Amino acid sequence: MTKTDENTASLGGGSWMDRELAVLIELVKEAYPELATVVNVDDWMAQRFQPPIAFLLTQGVREEGRSLTSYQVVSEAAIVLHYPKVAGVYQPLSAEPLRELLRQRQFSYQGKTSGLSIEIDSSTLRIWRDKKDRTEIAFQFTYNVAVQRVATEKINEFDVEGVRS
Repeated sequence: MTKTDENTASLGGGSWMDRELAVLIELVKEAYPELATVVNVDDWMAQRFQPPIAFLLTQGVREEGRSLTSYQVVSEAAIVLHYPKVAGVYQPLSAEPLRELLRQRQFSYQGKTSGLSIEIDSSTLRIWRDKKDRTEIAFQFTYNVAVQRVATEKINEFDVEGVRS
């Protein structure tokens, strides 16, 4: 089992933040099938990975009420594509596969294992290629969450006292 497979398996259920990461892992895997992913910030900061690799990070921005039964979550995503080094020279990875996939899907992506459907705000998509060893991609995305209903006991029997006139 690869690092990506372990992450996807462990993120299939759980919290919404885990589901956000799971859907981003699937998105990156579809755009870059040959790349492994890192989602652990400590591993990434300590550079405990072997390029080429994609580092993924999400952070919640806000929640907005949509209706009595749902609310919308707005999150930010960061994807860092670390280039492989061949004979001492970095071999850049293009952001085009991801950009093209997002265009084809009209900036909407449905996770297969997580079931989470995200809408990517195309106006927030930013790509930085200013570092020699990586490309950084950032964007905001939204998804809807159903409000959990409290289970209540239903009344099935009614005692009606006679009404006197």
